[in-house]
Amino acid sequence: MPDQEYLVSYGTAGDFSRFRAVSAHPYHRGDRVIVRSYQGLEIGVVMCPALPDHALYLSDRSMGELLRPVNDDDERTAVALRERGQHLFQEAQRLVGELKLPVEILDVEVLFDGKQAIIQHLRQEQCDYRPMVSALAKKYDMLLIMQNLVLPAVVGEEEHGCGRPDCGRKDGGSCSTCGSGGGCSNGSCSAGVKKEDVAAFLAGLREKIDNRVRTSLL
Repeated sequence: MPDQEYLVSYGTAGDFSRFRAVSAHPYHRGDRVIVRSYQGLEIGVVMCPALPDHALYLSDRSMGELLRPVNDDDERTAVALRERGQHLFQEAQRLVGELKLPVEILDVEVLFDGKQAIIQHLRQEQCDYRPMVSALAKKYDMLLIMQNLVLPAVVGEEEHGCGRPDCGRKDGGSCSTCGSGGGCSNGSCSAGVKKEDVAAFLAGLREKIDNRVRTSLL
């Protein structure tokens, strides 16, 4: 049936969603396919046929299109795009250092159409990274999407303190020991973590991502 739906895993982060096949071609678990997600054209891996119950957990807004199976030319294109993404990753890291941006680049994913890339990064404070993005977009001739993987804090310290027993929180919710930059000024909470330690941890995470072996979820 041309309207058959499948669950497909896609992207470097291993996201999965429902995809509607555009043809009656049958797909099986583990098949590598070309899909059109909300981000654009990507290579995915079929997990299983989508059942009606899956729609209860995956909204219609996440529905994409399953276009066709991956062929040999597609695999060669994927290799070239991974190499291009690696170059873009290294260049982004260099520019972050030169511009002294409070940003940690985690990964770069070049989409299958080769026209856009997603820069996955960590950023906890506002900064103007437009010069970096502009330089990269001009050099690689593609649209760049900055995807911050750090979620904003639900409650700020200025409202309820840092939550530690020795915080010095007042009845009104203010905190006498918390510094304006976040965390306790006495160095007893997360603000005491050194930037070098965070960078080392992220470098190790990047190495694990590069050497990972994908395990199917279903």
